[in-house]
Amino acid sequence: MRKSVPPDRRSVRLAEALGCPDCRRPLPDSLRCPGCGVSGSRNGPQIAFAGFSDEELRQDPLNHLKESAKRRFGPLYPLAISLLSPVYMSGSVRSFLRSFDLDRDLVADLGSGTQRYDPRVICVDGGSYANVDLVADLSRLPLRDGVLSGVTSIAVLEHVPDPDAHIAEMWRVLAPGGRLFCYMPFIVPFHASPDDYQRYTKVGLETRFRNFEVLDVRVGGGPTSGLLWVLQEWLALALSFGSERLYRALVPLMWVLSPLKILDAVMARHPAAPVIASGFVIEARKVGP
Repeated sequence: MRKSVPPDRRSVRLAEALGCPDCRRPLPDSLRCPGCGVSGSRNGPQIAFAGFSDEELRQDPLNHLKESAKRRFGPLYPLAISLLSPVYMSGSVRSFLRSFDLDRDLVADLGSGTQRYDPRVICVDGGSYANVDLVADLSRLPLRDGVLSGVTSIAVLEHVPDPDAHIAEMWRVLAPGGRLFCYMPFIVPFHASPDDYQRYTKVGLETRFRNFEVLDVRVGGGPTSGLLWVLQEWLALALSFGSERLYRALVPLMWVLSPLKILDAVMARHPAAPVIASGFVIEARKVGP
């Protein structure tokens, strides 16, 4: 049974972990760094140091639609995506979180969007959604060194131009022995949020996290998921007869095929599934100081 944590308790724990994104000094209640003058702001319990502008979030037409849906449906948006998306996620974020004592261990979801997996997890995102505790640039986190026991990052790193900077920040804010859970796509179409830069093979993902002790890399989204997403886009292209407007209208209609993703409950276990997997999960541990 999920334990409820009052927002003020979560805010207290976050305040204790805050640090200047430039010089790393602890931040006072004013959120203004006494050393370099960098400052944040408060909107109720939400703290902000940076983040995406509305223009950035709405520059891609599809992401504009996604952002509108996120703002309108809030916490229901992740449920809708899990039902309508062609991707069947076999890597469990919740089982990773259950490996922590969340009353004692501080864990952050970097790039949380409108999702909150547990009320004790700190939600960090570039968008100021209602559930987000800390609005920030994920490559310059306003957190002190070594304050986190765990980090999750779900389908985020493909959307940043400098994934190494983001991974370096994960390393910095994790305590020695701290662990991360990261999902990255492999076989999926372009999808801006607010942009889209890269994909990773199993070996590529291991290489990106080479400074960590890699505990496991496994299929997180199976081959059926990869096939379905590409097929949905292909059908919308083929049936739109060169019209971008018709293509965008047809894409949601192709979601009728998404229930076939359940085949990945079996297909993702095939020894050759990594060849055309939709995505991979990596679990890793910080070793050393």
